[in-house]
Amino acid sequence: MAFDRSPAARRYVGRFVPMMIVYALLVFLVPWLIERLTAQGPLLWLLAMLPALPVIGVFWLIGRYLIELTDEYLRLLEIRKALVATGVAMAGATLWGFLESYADAPHLPLFFVPVLWFAGLGIGSLVNLLIERDGDAA
Repeated sequence: MAFDRSPAARRYVGRFVPMMIVYALLVFLVPWLIERLTAQGPLLWLLAMLPALPVIGVFWLIGRYLIELTDEYLRLLEIRKALVATGVAMAGATLWGFLESYADAPHLPLFFVPVLWFAGLGIGSLVNLLIERDGDAA
């Protein structure tokens, strides 16, 4: 399976990198601002939500990428990756939720679900690799 060097992929990377830079800055800046401003009430809520915006933006970017992909085969591979990632994230969240409820597992913040989803994209890439390798053998 070749690395996608399509114009859509280049645009995706060109959008993704700045989004992640903003995310990294906000992860460090927001706690500092909350403490510095002794933020409370609506200001605290607004500041606390800021780091989520670039992550939400990445989900939008992935959707844009799928729309802009003109190669149907590459789109299939990306959609398969997203489906695997969704299954991984939902299964992980469900399992951990029951562990928290019934087995006193430590609570994990919900922002770990997208982290698990992004890890699931890597698993989806491996699934694609295995399926495509098996298809080449036929």
